[in-house]
Amino acid sequence: MAQQATWDWKKVVLVVAGGAAALVLGLVALATAGFVWAASTAERLGEPTPEPVARSVGILETASGSVPGASGEPLRLEIELHDGTFEIRPGPPGTDVQVEGTYAKSYYELSEEHTPAGEPGGPATRIRLRRSQSFLVQIAAEVFSRSQGPQNALTITVPAEVPIALSLKLSAAESRIDLGGLSLTDLEADLAMGEHLLDFSEPLAGRSRRVRVDGSMGLVRLENLGNARATELEVNGSMGSLTADLGGDWPRDDVPDLTLSNSMGELRLAIPADVRIAPDSDISAALGEADRIERANDTGGEGPVVRLHLSTSMGEMRVRRY
Repeated sequence: MAQQATWDWKKVVLVVAGGAAALVLGLVALATAGFVWAASTAERLGEPTPEPVARSVGILETASGSVPGASGEPLRLEIELHDGTFEIRPGPPGTDVQVEGTYAKSYYELSEEHTPAGEPGGPATRIRLRRSQSFLVQIAAEVFSRSQGPQNALTITVPAEVPIALSLKLSAAESRIDLGGLSLTDLEADLAMGEHLLDFSEPLAGRSRRVRVDGSMGLVRLENLGNARATELEVNGSMGSLTADLGGDWPRDDVPDLTLSNSMGELRLAIPADVRIAPDSDISAALGEADRIERANDTGGEGPVVRLHLSTSMGEMRVRRY
């Protein structure tokens, strides 16, 4: 009886081991077949060669209910870009959005969508540069490509004087974004996997209600946040480095709320000497280090007042006055 039980146990082990081996071999065969298919597709499509593009994206007609002096909701402009080097900056007043540069047309799709004023969700314009092939085909193309560097390099100009609620989503990219002088009512920016600079080189034309920036898995630098002239600013970072400079023209008629948080990375904050910190500001650090904020000038002077909420976890926070 004991010998029969031992033999039954051995059979179970052999069956399980055989099934596991068959599963592994099946997965390897499936992965091999998938990569062969992806490689053949990439070979058919050819090199991800950059091709020039110069496109004018009409927004004035879309935003006909929100041009300066008219009533209605501001135009919502959504820009989504992946895999490349990108620049976003102000354009001349009275023009449409301009998209210029190069992109790998065989592997990426550059599209635009419009929702006119008066329709649900309008007025809105969406500009997207996204992969048109599967991720496996993209990997095969990069493996066998003889070219180096990013295949996509675009510059997008946004016209001034048109009230815009701007939404940005950039990933796997190096970006330089300057929104100085634009008529932004709101800003949402999602900056991931790369090196990103977001600057307000000049004060916005008017007050913005809310500015929100999310950065992850990379280096994000914010300059001249005072020029955003926002009532509420929220900046969140994770798994990377976040640097913010509080220079610029802060509003003087109220106390803006600025929330800065970062996890699993470094947070660096630069504060001009004339910017005063509200007494109900707070700072916290969990599983990391945090500098104290110098408050020598906060009780006097005529500089703007900012309410700060700073937090970091699993990283360090460095604060300096200049």
